[in-house]
Amino acid sequence: MKWLLSVAILWYWWRVYSLSFNPDQFPNRTYAHSVWDRRADRSFFLGAAIVTGFLYVVGAIHSWWVIALSFAASLLVVMFLQPTLVGAVILTRAGITMLKIKTGLELRSPFLAPFAWTYYLTKEDRKQALADLRAGKGLPS
Repeated sequence: MKWLLSVAILWYWWRVYSLSFNPDQFPNRTYAHSVWDRRADRSFFLGAAIVTGFLYVVGAIHSWWVIALSFAASLLVVMFLQPTLVGAVILTRAGITMLKIKTGLELRSPFLAPFAWTYYLTKEDRKQALADLRAGKGLPS
C-alpha cells in the first residue's frame, strides 16, 4: 500500500506541475483550456484518495464508513488546497527565474516543461513543436 501511495503522490505532483502552465500561451487556446479544466477537476479526486490512503496507512481510519467520510472531507480540503499548490509551483518557478537573472545564469525553459506542454497541444501542434525542436529552434519559454 505504501508504494501505491508513493506513486499516487508523484502522479499528483505531476498533475499540479502541469496545471501551473497558462493555457493562454498555447496555439489552440480553447483546446488548452478544456484540457486544463478537465485535468484540474479530476485532480481533486486523486488528491483526496492520497489523503485518505495516508490516513489508512498510518492507522487513523479502519472501517469502510469512516474511510468514505474521510474521502468526502478530503475532497473538500483538496478542492481548496490545490489552487494554493499550483500557485506555489508558479512562485517557485518565478523565484528560480529571478535567481538566475540575479546571478547572471542563462535563462531557459524548465526541464520538465516540454513534457507538461504536450497535454495542452493538439496533435498537429505537437507535430509542429517536435519538428521545430528537431530543426534546432527550441521550445517556446
